[in-house]
Amino acid sequence: MIRHPQKRIKPGTIVEVVSKEGNFIGRGIYNHKSNIGIRLLTENPSEQLNCEFFFKKIEQAKILREEILKIQKTSNSYRLIHGEADGLSGLIIDKFADVFVIEPYSAGYIDIMSWIVSSLKSLYPDSQIAVRPDERIALKEGTDFSKIATNYRCPDFVEIKENHIRMKVNLKTGHKTGFFLDQRENRLTLSQHCEGKDVLDCFCYTGGFAISAMLAGAKSATGIDLDEKALETAHENAKLNAVKISFIHVNVFDYLRKMISEIKKADVVILDPSKLAGCTDEIKRAHRTYGDINKLGMQVVKPEGILLTCSCSGLVSEHDFLSILTRSAAEAGVILQIFNISGASSDHPFSTIFPEGRYLKAVFARVFPFTKRAF
Repeated sequence: MIRHPQKRIKPGTIVEVVSKEGNFIGRGIYNHKSNIGIRLLTENPSEQLNCEFFFKKIEQAKILREEILKIQKTSNSYRLIHGEADGLSGLIIDKFADVFVIEPYSAGYIDIMSWIVSSLKSLYPDSQIAVRPDERIALKEGTDFSKIATNYRCPDFVEIKENHIRMKVNLKTGHKTGFFLDQRENRLTLSQHCEGKDVLDCFCYTGGFAISAMLAGAKSATGIDLDEKALETAHENAKLNAVKISFIHVNVFDYLRKMISEIKKADVVILDPSKLAGCTDEIKRAHRTYGDINKLGMQVVKPEGILLTCSCSGLVSEHDFLSILTRSAAEAGVILQIFNISGASSDHPFSTIFPEGRYLKAVFARVFPFTKRAF
């Protein structure tokens, strides 16, 4: 529905958008190379996109996290800007202790990065600012983020506090901004069910669920992942929290199949794979993969044990994910007693004008063998 300008303008240019009748629609970021042609940032004709605009948006975001949610009372890290939900489409900013990591998803933030940085510096005077772009996003946006990444370099590591755990975040090789803050509340919730239990943390990344479980009194914890760099950090995090965890570099599917063949089970199993559907073409495959991994995972949970299974694929709806779990349970010969359906931590809000921002599904369930009177 976009009528492109006759004169080609560079990706990420801030433009005013009008209807074909000439009526004002809004102001935003235009990119003819992106599959998101225009990212509207304001529909207020009197609101200009300048440094003051971005300061106000970031200040409003800080008020939610610190004055309303009061996250700083239990954790020194949170997501400050969550894209559309905070009125800044295509922008992610995570706070890790005193380090802010900016992940731009739009070419438009290259030329205005100084506005964002100055706003952060005003609101958090002692902070360090780093820009950590994703090369795949740069390709999609048809731009080069390397200059701003060079101007605002990441430290290699930063140590954060989250509820009762301490975590070392690898900003050099870590996924996304370095750490998955969206699971903070789910890590705490799960840990409350782990005292005296054997815990299996699948797709464990840097060990957050396993470490949280051990600090809450778990009998044992095993973390498995294919990312060697992540497991190196996981080992360091276990030492940092003075807990003993067995981290294994192995394919989760293979490990679970081996457990099933050897009739080995755990009291608590966590399934938290990375995003499986990044575009509509990947949705069908994602459904099959979620089905396969959950079928395997359910078979290694002890009778009446607990399963936490997650999907961070926004293109897989909660309804579809629950349907997948229903089929997987039937195929695994179990019944799930779902007692909690959660999502991303509260610092990852979603907006009524962008419901797609509600991407994470976290399903807590007890697992019963399939009998006529399971419970």
